[in-house]
Amino acid sequence: MKDRQEKPDRNSKPETLVNEKNELPISGDDSCSYQAHGETSYNDEESTASGHFCSGLRLNGFHFIENILDTMVNPVSYKDENGVFRLVNEVHARKVLGFPKEGIIGRTISELAKEVFDKGDRRYIVEKKNLLEGCNEWTGIEVEILNHGGSRTEEQEFIVADGTTKTFILNKSALKDENGEIAGIVTVMQDITELRQMEKALKENIQAKDQLNEQLLKTEESYRAVIEKTGQMVYDYDNQSDVITWSGSIENITGYPAEYFKNSRAAFWIGHVHPEDRKRVLEGFESLDTGKDFQMELRFRKKDCTYIDLEWNTASIRDENGRVLRNLGVVKDVTEQKLAGINLQRSEERFRKVAEQTGQVIFDLNYKKHKIEWAGAIQEVTGYSPEEFKLFDESVWLENVYPEDRHELFSALKKSFEEGKRFKVEFRFRKKDGSYIHVENSGVWLQDDEGRTYRTMGVMKDVTDQKSAMEIIEASERKYRSFMQNFHGITFQTDENFSPVFFHGAVKEITGYSEEEILHRMEWTDIIHPSDLPRVFKEQEKVWNSQEMLSGDIDCRIIRRDGTVRWVNLIYQKVQGENEKPKFLQGIIYDITERKETEKYLANLEAARQKEIHHRIKNNLQVISSLLDLQAERLASMKTVRLEDVLDAFKESQNRVSSIALIHEELYQNKKSNTLNFSSYLRKLTENLFQTYKIGSADISLKLDVEENTSLDMDTAVPLGIIINELVSNSLKHAFPGRKTGEIRINLCGSETWRARKDHKQRKITGFTLEISDNGIGIPESYEIGNSETLGLQLVSILMDQLEGEIELRRKGGTDFILRFNVEKKS
Repeated sequence: MKDRQEKPDRNSKPETLVNEKNELPISGDDSCSYQAHGETSYNDEESTASGHFCSGLRLNGFHFIENILDTMVNPVSYKDENGVFRLVNEVHARKVLGFPKEGIIGRTISELAKEVFDKGDRRYIVEKKNLLEGCNEWTGIEVEILNHGGSRTEEQEFIVADGTTKTFILNKSALKDENGEIAGIVTVMQDITELRQMEKALKENIQAKDQLNEQLLKTEESYRAVIEKTGQMVYDYDNQSDVITWSGSIENITGYPAEYFKNSRAAFWIGHVHPEDRKRVLEGFESLDTGKDFQMELRFRKKDCTYIDLEWNTASIRDENGRVLRNLGVVKDVTEQKLAGINLQRSEERFRKVAEQTGQVIFDLNYKKHKIEWAGAIQEVTGYSPEEFKLFDESVWLENVYPEDRHELFSALKKSFEEGKRFKVEFRFRKKDGSYIHVENSGVWLQDDEGRTYRTMGVMKDVTDQKSAMEIIEASERKYRSFMQNFHGITFQTDENFSPVFFHGAVKEITGYSEEEILHRMEWTDIIHPSDLPRVFKEQEKVWNSQEMLSGDIDCRIIRRDGTVRWVNLIYQKVQGENEKPKFLQGIIYDITERKETEKYLANLEAARQKEIHHRIKNNLQVISSLLDLQAERLASMKTVRLEDVLDAFKESQNRVSSIALIHEELYQNKKSNTLNFSSYLRKLTENLFQTYKIGSADISLKLDVEENTSLDMDTAVPLGIIINELVSNSLKHAFPGRKTGEIRINLCGSETWRARKDHKQRKITGFTLEISDNGIGIPESYEIGNSETLGLQLVSILMDQLEGEIELRRKGGTDFILRFNVEKKS
């Protein structure tokens, strides 16, 4: 036989399993001359059986074989030595290749491939390989079989006609022609997709798969042997005689030998069906006359009286008039798959319940099937019902991710995918009501046997509460860290002997020593000033031993490493242990040196202030004494002194003293300054004068216009107060004789400017204008400011000279005194 590495001549006439008319070439000696390459021939008994079988084949011809193959769930095909398809069953044609049978028979792989690619149909492409095997008539394994005979088994993954990915075990065997030459290859495909999925999901049934692989590897028989090795039973039910002919793995499935069911009737078979399933099976047999194909699962009692789960598939054969003659079918044991499915369902149910109870959503994303499944606490977490959420694919799910979180989510998943590691990512997810929650997605990437990721599984859980709690904790920690970073004190704990066990904070800044030194090389009491140590111990022991006192504080001095003395404030608290016994003291230490120095400075300042006030009081008393002397001299100069003159003199003296007293009162109220609020002072002064000089029933009003918060020192306020006292008193006594109404106006305003002093330095000057007027009868024309005979107006002139000011008198519409003076702002 020539080497099959070279493509055989398509024009040569091959000796194949079927002739050019698709008929079986049966030899004249009524025996089958075709056998698997490498197998021994039949013995006499087998030959006899084969003769009967071949006679059956002769009667039914190619259609009999074709119909049997069409009832199989396994794809089967036969190619001659030229690579031309001579035989394919319906499953292989329609469900695997996606062509009608008549479109396949008589054509090669390359011809089929050309038609596919001419149409632009790319659905069969799987990375660098495709179902049509790269458009070659023969694969490497097939060439080997054509050259050396025997059979080979391999496992391959295809995208089949409906676009889904299926995994098959392919058993390829060489068949001989009448001359003993290899005529072609029979390929039987076993769909193990579900089996492989069960392997990956449950990690079970590995032994069963290995046994199946071993069976497939040893398959070198004809079609009947292939069926038997796949663990299935084939039946041929004659509707007229009610006789069932069985073949295949009868004993392996049922435990009974093949002879047990030989030529059995339907009722005999139904008698082994589980009582609860018999009615359905009986109805199934009754429906066979209608020619309707069906699939059914049932429980069957084996020889050992145990029940197994069988899957029953049937197809009808009709005559030329459409009458059902017989029904062909396949029965296979699906017990393990059924059990695996039940176990998987139970496992999924347990997993689902756990997920629901723990508030998690389970997801299973299969990239090959482009399908995502959801389970668990869907409504609790997302607000969507399970039915609504099951419609979510990857794109819809992604739309519900907060837009600002999508990039980070993509990056994290991409990195995890590339590294093949587990992932755990947090992001915000939009619920059905539009609100966002924080969720955590964690899961794994699953890979196939070739190391390609095809699936991801994991859980999604709501971590909003945990996130909020963490944010609160982090905020608290930030505040604590900020406090500690900005805290310029020391936090401490001491034992019952008042030795520090914890010392943290600005230790070196305050003491000059490190925390390590104070905790392990020295005692805290070593740096307390010796003069203060007894007092500190006494206070701490008082708190330690007291049943009522829980805290205390004390100021004391410490001696720093460099020998300098600092003041500190110790605030401590007693912490109770078991039986309410003291466990330790804890607290904080502040450096209060600056405060102590400030207090000392303020104390000195207050002493100086008191001294200054006493000095000013002394001066003002001297002023009052001088005023009284002037008043006494005036009375002494009078030839006749009346009682009324004496009373007036005392009243005037009383008002002058009162004006000075009010200044001291205002000054004391403003303890933080040596100046007084002259606006407030002026209101009180005029109020006292109006009460003193109340004129019968006359209605004399006061119109006061003074800038608020006008501040003056005592050197200016005392003479200015006496001036106002004298001028207002003069108006009240003399401006409104016999008048029922009248008005006195006081206006004080100031403006700031800069002037050069004698030392040529600029100084800030406030120029004040004080105007005191009334609408009374007016002052006599003969009166001159500098030559007044009255003591009051003499004082006004003297005091204005003291203020280095000037005075102007206007007589239009009453009396109007205008006083101008400057006040230098003291530093």
